[in-house]
Amino acid sequence: MATKRHGHSEITRRRLLAGATAAVCVGLPGAIPADAATDPIVRFMTKVKKPLLNAARTASSKQFLSVIKTHADVSGIALYSLGPYRAGLARSHRKQYYRGVARYMSRYFALMSQEFRVNKAELTGKSWRNGDAHYIDSKVILSNGASYAVRWELKRNGKKGYKITNVRVLGFWLAWFQRKIFLDFIRKRGGSVKALVTALSP
Repeated sequence: MATKRHGHSEITRRRLLAGATAAVCVGLPGAIPADAATDPIVRFMTKVKKPLLNAARTASSKQFLSVIKTHADVSGIALYSLGPYRAGLARSHRKQYYRGVARYMSRYFALMSQEFRVNKAELTGKSWRNGDAHYIDSKVILSNGASYAVRWELKRNGKKGYKITNVRVLGFWLAWFQRKIFLDFIRKRGGSVKALVTALSP
């Protein structure tokens, strides 16, 4: 148990992007451009807006977890975060690992939402596509006057739905940042993916 607590403490101390993550928590449409009203990505982000803003305003990891499980590609993000160690994830540990990654993200966003208060957020244009990925930009203005540009990456989920696969803040893609943290953790433990799964478990 001591090893587990130490591993969990170490991994949760590492921050993805410090203050920039506040923008991710709430970088959703406020005012929707008239010419983008029929954009399916705009409609999707508008649907996500209310529960995500509520989670940010209450700094609730439970609410963030609900949003993440419903609207994010948790399994895709989790597997990407393993990089070259992906093959080391036992099939019997996959569900446990996915749950742990979702909790990890929800706790982090809840923590950051306590530090960075939002004034308003809005889309800055229509979505576009590059291969299988769809993108849309938004801007967040914090209560201290600072602003952040946020780019959302999404993929199709079924015929009409979408899932969020990545978010870029201040030029950094958060999934890549999380991947770096996870890979560093695994390397320090001799390449053990199981050690990461254990650390992410409650």
